[in-house]
Parts: sequence; structure tokens; C-alpha cells
Amino acid sequence: MGKVKKKCCRSKPKRCKNCPVVALRMSKIDKLDLRGKELARAIKAARVY
Repeated sequence: MGKVKKKCCRSKPKRCKNCPVVALRMSKIDKLDLRGKELARAIKAARVY
């Protein structure tokens, strides 16, 4: 993940990887310690608008 932007650009159909909303969701996912397919699904869900 790159540098987090200050404001969400609200790009559709998925948010960009540098969005602050995605960064917050990813920090929650990081605490769950997921691996493999579970991690891929969680990342996909985090980027959903």
C-alpha cells in the first residue's frame, strides 16, 4: 500500500488503494491475521464502494 491520501476520491466501482477509508479497513484486517484466499476476499471487500 502506498501513501494514504488526505481525502477519498470516491472512484467507482472500487476505491483506490491509497484511500483513507481503505487504509482504515485494512488496519482492521491486519489485526485479524488472515492468510491466502481469506486475505484476498477481505481486501476485495475493503475496496468496495
